[in-house]
Amino acid sequence: MNWPLHCLAGVTVIIFGTAAAAQDAKPVATAASHVQRTEVKVLGSDKKTTLQTLTLTADGKILALVAPARGYGAPVKGGFGEVHVYDTVGKSLDTWKVNFHAHSLNAAPDGTVYVAGDGKVARFDKSGKALGEPMELPHITELSKDQVALKKTAEETLEKEKVQRVESIKQARKQFEATIKKIEDVKEEDRTKAQVRQLQQSKDILKNYEQMETADGKRTVEQVIESMTGRVRVINGIAVSATDVFVACGESAGWGYAVWRFDRDFKNPKQILKSLGGCCGQMDVQVSGTDIIIAENTKHQFARYDRDGKKLGSYGKRGTDTDPACFGGCCNPMNTRAAAASGDIFTAESEGVVKRFSATGAFIGVAGTVKISGGCKNVAIGGSADGDTIVFCVQPGSKFIILTKKPEGKTGGTQ
Repeated sequence: MNWPLHCLAGVTVIIFGTAAAAQDAKPVATAASHVQRTEVKVLGSDKKTTLQTLTLTADGKILALVAPARGYGAPVKGGFGEVHVYDTVGKSLDTWKVNFHAHSLNAAPDGTVYVAGDGKVARFDKSGKALGEPMELPHITELSKDQVALKKTAEETLEKEKVQRVESIKQARKQFEATIKKIEDVKEEDRTKAQVRQLQQSKDILKNYEQMETADGKRTVEQVIESMTGRVRVINGIAVSATDVFVACGESAGWGYAVWRFDRDFKNPKQILKSLGGCCGQMDVQVSGTDIIIAENTKHQFARYDRDGKKLGSYGKRGTDTDPACFGGCCNPMNTRAAAASGDIFTAESEGVVKRFSATGAFIGVAGTVKISGGCKNVAIGGSADGDTIVFCVQPGSKFIILTKKPEGKTGGTQ
């Protein structure tokens, strides 16, 4: 994988863990409208594969997708998926098998369930009966067919990467070489422990850059094509309205994300959004009526678009826990969900906070908080049509948590 330079050497990553998440939740917990009721552990039939995402059907069934973890690049070869079905109190009802590396799922208003991954989509009826064979998404088929255009794009990408890599490494080298010189100008016996440590770290980073130059310099057009097509096959999100299917996936060039629209039979493909920014491989798409909701996590907001990709509005802003209407952390909100009855939008953050906004984007309040380990991740949520029940996906513990609305007049935290 040819990672962006900022994801590699010389970067310090701070992970906000459980304690930080709990601390962040304190100022808003007493105002939460929902309380935690049930926690359900989910494991695959092999007792090892874990929960990746979830959704709720119109009749309240919880569908939990168990599969190998979704990566940044190509799907897992020989991957699979299982849809574990639960009722509204967390009782296991059924398990459906998926014969490809499943990445995402969602349910249509009529109850049809769509499971997507590895460039394919499988459909099931309400009872779990497969509706035909899995279908390859038509825009991926077309991409693979046009080998001439694919090779040209790969060559252009490789050349652009080379120029960017050379310039980026050049600038980074200057920074660390200057640091090394500054410390080495200090007599060895006068250097502090921090300087000694920093000197060694800087030298190690320079070696890493040398290794990167060697590895990336050997990257071929064929490897770029494999990376391009593999990333497009990772289906980060799927959403279904009464008439349309929307798919979020990587773009064939660069590190952005695209949203494609199809009809319910996966005909008439149209790319309606491009160059979307997503943190750590996360790009969520949901429907609200005929519109779509995008969790623009790198911008600390969510946005509404019509079915043709016209932006109708952006909501939320970066902030701290002193203002619950704001989104804090590295990249939030990670996931969203629209309540079918009211159109209210629920947002989920990596630190375990769920917020509620009106259909027009006005902040209503904190819906609930869940104790969860830190780090950017898929924190998918589902909800009942009236918004009284929320189901929160906790990937690190391979479990989901059911929260229900408190009786009117009740206050207190989420526990």
